[in-house]
Amino acid sequence: MESRQPINTPNPGEYKEIYQQYEDYMLLKNYATSTLKTYLCNYRKYIEWCERNEVVDPYVQERVKEYLLYRVRAGARWQTMNNIYSAMRKLFREVLHLPWSMKKLPRPKKERILPELIGKKDVARLITACRHLKHQAILITLYATGMRAGELCHLKLSHIDAQRHQIRIVKGKGNKDRYIDVPSELIDFLRFYYKRYRPEEYLFNGRVKGEPMSVSSLRWPIRQAKKKIGLVKKVSPHTLRHCYATHHLESGTDMVYLQRNLGHKHLKTTARYIHLCNSRYQHITHPIVELLPLWYPETMD
Repeated sequence: MESRQPINTPNPGEYKEIYQQYEDYMLLKNYATSTLKTYLCNYRKYIEWCERNEVVDPYVQERVKEYLLYRVRAGARWQTMNNIYSAMRKLFREVLHLPWSMKKLPRPKKERILPELIGKKDVARLITACRHLKHQAILITLYATGMRAGELCHLKLSHIDAQRHQIRIVKGKGNKDRYIDVPSELIDFLRFYYKRYRPEEYLFNGRVKGEPMSVSSLRWPIRQAKKKIGLVKKVSPHTLRHCYATHHLESGTDMVYLQRNLGHKHLKTTARYIHLCNSRYQHITHPIVELLPLWYPETMD
């Protein structure tokens, strides 16, 4: 397909038209709702920047480069930069059919940031610190399944198979379904929670029965419990997912089994949790341990 010439008039009507084209394209391609919102938001912010800076040719790659540099200098992290890059590249190449050179504008290099964790005792303290049974059930389910916050919010009662001890995740990340194996103890606890709260359709209702809980509401009980026990580390719903994976590996759980439960596309994504395992290295003898007795007593005088 021939490339179209760059568009040079960033008027509001044109922006709305292209915005709609972009949205329609992703809807037809069946992109996840979260991806659709993120890409459209990044496009909108780019146009707002163009308008503030009176850019007359927003649909050329050089302007996108200037915007990316602006965001980097403003302190945007790698994940944000990668999302912006992906959104603009897709818009140019697949929606507007405009030139996009990887040589002129390479993708941001990935950062390797290990997630922050808390130990099993702190997980137990967080759960105990919750004032309401519903909040305890939220934290227990997150930690017992390793599911993402959005997946838990949209978990329906019909997705829980008590007989097979499985929970079905419908349209998880990448619009993919999967099953998570869960212990019978979790099923028993959720039965107890159900009898007390009688939720409708979704396991955890929002303010209105029959409606799903929002992700922001999911974070609130964790913040309150963290504050109550005086935990300094950052803790979010995703922290409990990281804890689920790491504590499982420390207990000897098979990595392929974990990959399936977590919904990772590649095994190497699951393998990164090996770096967080503490118990795997508790029986290692460090060389300094043999040297310390040689001088330690004398230095104490």
